[in-house]
Amino acid sequence: MLASFRELFAGDQARQMVPILLAAVAAFFMMLSLRRKQQQRRQRPARPAAPQPQPQVGSELYRDLDELIVELQELSRRISAEIDTRFAKLEAAIRDADRRIAVLHRLNRGAGGASVASTPGATAEVDGRHSVIYELADAGFSPVEIARELGRTPGEVELILNLRKAPETARPEVGK
Repeated sequence: MLASFRELFAGDQARQMVPILLAAVAAFFMMLSLRRKQQQRRQRPARPAAPQPQPQVGSELYRDLDELIVELQELSRRISAEIDTRFAKLEAAIRDADRRIAVLHRLNRGAGGASVASTPGATAEVDGRHSVIYELADAGFSPVEIARELGRTPGEVELILNLRKAPETARPEVGK
């Protein structure tokens, strides 16, 4: 085997290849040593870097920016809460307007004809005076809201509504 290596390196081309081969082996060993050094650096615990002293202007700037961010977040929360409150009020106003429109349509349809008594024995005059209260109650208004709209007391409105309901529930069914 040694003889075969001698024959291989005996020619001129082989002698020219020897320096290239030696350079390749040297490069291989250098790469190997660099790799070991990198692995050792990774395995060593990282030293905490000495804190770099920041200039006073920079730290004041960071503090000011932090305060500004906190103020902006608080302002954002307040604006969001105010928008939510206004939206809820707007929705309530729209519902109230829809109820009032429905009542006005009913009253407008009923204004052309004579008022009809809703309970047996009630006169047309009494029913006519209380028909607005009945219409508002049928539209879903509370007695307090009706009283405020008509300028009456809540007790009076409740009494009128209870008088309308009482005979209907106490009335015996006919034909049984």
